[in-house]
Amino acid sequence: MKEFIALLYLFLPAFVANSTPVLVCHVPVLSHWNAPVHAKWFGSHKTYRGFFFGVLFGVLVSVLQYALRDSSVFASLSLFHSSLGQSMLIGFLISFGALFGDAVESLIKRRMRIAPGKALPYFDGADYMIGSILFLSPVYLVPVSGIVFLLVIGPLLSLCANCISYVLGVKEVWY
Repeated sequence: MKEFIALLYLFLPAFVANSTPVLVCHVPVLSHWNAPVHAKWFGSHKTYRGFFFGVLFGVLVSVLQYALRDSSVFASLSLFHSSLGQSMLIGFLISFGALFGDAVESLIKRRMRIAPGKALPYFDGADYMIGSILFLSPVYLVPVSGIVFLLVIGPLLSLCANCISYVLGVKEVWY
C-alpha cells in the first residue's frame, strides 16, 4: 500500500498540471495568452497559457516536494527529490508528459471527429497519466502494478475533480 501512496505523491505534479489549465483560463490578466497551440489538431481548448502554466505549477509542486523531503510525513514517500535540480527535472517530465498526453488525446478526438469539450470515456482521464508515465520513463520505470494503479486512480481522481469543478461553476460539463 505504501508504494501506491508513494506513486500518488510522485505523480502529484501530473494531477496539478492537468487541472491548472482549467483554472488559469479564468484569470483575467492572462486572457491575452489564450491562443490555441494548434486549433485544427488539438482544438481551441489547448492553449499556450494552459500548457505553460500547467508545466510551471507542476514543477513548483515538485520543488515543494523537494522542500518537504526531510519532514517526517513526506520523507518515506519521496522516491526522488535528493536535489533541487532532480526535483525540477522530475516535475518537468511529469508535468510536460501530462499535458502532452492530454494534447495527443485531443488530437485523437479531432481525428475521430469528436468536438472539443466532448468526452472520450476513460481516455479523458487516463491521457495525462499515460503521458506522465511515458515521459518519466527515461528516469524512472514505474512497475507494472504501479502503472495499473495509476491508470485506474488517475481517471477516477480526474472525474472527481471535474465534478467538483462543474459544481463550483469552473467547468461547463461534469466530465
